[in-house]
Amino acid sequence: MPEQLAHAGQSVAVKIKSLVYRVQSVSDFVEHIMHWTRKGQRPVAFRGERFKSWQTQPKVFRPEVGLYNHEKKAVRDLISIHPQEFYNDETMFDRLVRMQHFGLPTRLLDVTTNPLVALYFASEKHQEDSVAQDGKVQALFLPEERQRYFDSDRVSCMANLANLTVEEKKEMAEAYKLDKDEFNQARVVKRLLWFVRLEKPHFEPKIDPKQLRQPVFVKPKMSNRRIIAQSGAFLIYGARRLRTREIDTDLGLSSAIVPADKKAEIRDQLERLGIHASSLFPEIDKAAGFIVKRYTDGSSQNALRKKSFQ
Repeated sequence: MPEQLAHAGQSVAVKIKSLVYRVQSVSDFVEHIMHWTRKGQRPVAFRGERFKSWQTQPKVFRPEVGLYNHEKKAVRDLISIHPQEFYNDETMFDRLVRMQHFGLPTRLLDVTTNPLVALYFASEKHQEDSVAQDGKVQALFLPEERQRYFDSDRVSCMANLANLTVEEKKEMAEAYKLDKDEFNQARVVKRLLWFVRLEKPHFEPKIDPKQLRQPVFVKPKMSNRRIIAQSGAFLIYGARRLRTREIDTDLGLSSAIVPADKKAEIRDQLERLGIHASSLFPEIDKAAGFIVKRYTDGSSQNALRKKSFQ
């Protein structure tokens, strides 16, 4: 009897595992997108990652990056060195978007409203221990109350957490345990309020601590060519989650696996549809790199063909 139960359990496990969708081609993925829902809701946004085992969290929060304790200094240093780049930015969120664009790890996570763009990033080659790895496209199913525009009060509060020192962020972690009234009387919250009022002078001290802890989907200004090209948007994070199991559980995620052995074929199909490095990264250096790769790859293939006929 126990043996029968074991076999039954194994078959259920296999069945559950098989429910994870695996992308076979672009057309196959498009068909899947048309029916990709959760409890009747369509995805709010998508994120593509070239390695399926990566956790979904912003780079500044990742322990291996080692920047979280120096977040405020990193932000200040970049603005200090290149003030002209941030001259027209009105809010801290605007500045974080620009910093993300230039490669500084921030509390923002790039997402897109175009699933094919997410598929492009998920189909990038990746190896772990010299073994080619699957990628993944994640669909985010967030309720309406977790969706905001760039000028939201909630977004201002979350973005300005980047202005706190590491000691202040530790104080904030303790303050999250307080009720709303007590929270707004905490010293560190008044410090956060000071930064928020630099952008919104009439902001009232009625911050809900629960709202600072949950990641929020933000629709940004379409203010630079890359955001436009990638149909870009962001998730903004407030509190850093230290326990691994908490990191991915708050986003309503559903994943599609991009098999390692299908990545090259999928990339080729996407390129035929106009989704490639030059179109998604419109800066001239990216376009130049894409053109070089296109022709050098072609030259290599032609050389191989000629050699095979000799």
